[in-house]
Amino acid sequence: MNALIDTFPEKTFIENIAVDAFPNQQSLFERLIIEIQKPTQSFVAYLNVHVANTAFTNPQLKSILKSCDVVYCDGAGIALAAKLLKKLTYTRITAADWLFELLKVMSDRGLKVYLLGGEPGVPEQALQIINQKLPNHSVVGVHHGYILKNEGLENRVIDQINALKPDLLIVGFGTPLQEVWLDKNRHRLNVSVVYAIGAVMDYLVGKVSRCPQWMGDCGLEWLYRFCVEPKRLFGRYILGNPWFLSRILLTAITGPRFSEAV
Repeated sequence: MNALIDTFPEKTFIENIAVDAFPNQQSLFERLIIEIQKPTQSFVAYLNVHVANTAFTNPQLKSILKSCDVVYCDGAGIALAAKLLKKLTYTRITAADWLFELLKVMSDRGLKVYLLGGEPGVPEQALQIINQKLPNHSVVGVHHGYILKNEGLENRVIDQINALKPDLLIVGFGTPLQEVWLDKNRHRLNVSVVYAIGAVMDYLVGKVSRCPQWMGDCGLEWLYRFCVEPKRLFGRYILGNPWFLSRILLTAITGPRFSEAV
């Protein structure tokens, strides 16, 4: 196996959530395939500062993330936290950067994918783009994510997913809705891996713009997103980032008694 591929990397516990230190997205892809091949269903999620802050005040989300089979680093803040806590280098792995690559890997392995999330119309737009850029993809179905307040529609979507039998169900409702929904309904879903991925389809169709690559490489995606949507994201980034970092620094200095109590 390529030395750069590490499917079972070292973990760091960040506020009592085990985060896998994948060196690159290819390692995550290979791990997904391993999880798909298991006889039992697996739950995959990501951790960034916003998710960590939400979990800090939401015991249900914290419990779900602690029980996941795979949690990977999605953000410079988590990479910095891992370095401060364990002197371990993490690679920022953000799904919006490599969704097409993931879909190609799934297609090459003959594995089926279902995409669930986004506003009405967004998944169909995303599928059109996927059809253009990756004609031989293995996406077998899509549906918008506005199903949580309509039990009948929710049940129909679950029935459709089960009829199509995807190997990988990608869900993008945003945190904590996606994690809570998957935890509640995973026993009803006939899929090998359920994957909470975030607003990746909004990026795919251009509803949310991506930051320049150099900003992402420098860990400044949060700054770009704040500049684009300052009112909506002020609390998440300008207040949330220092709050998260202060908890990590306190843990690094005094130990886990404060920030890893839950």
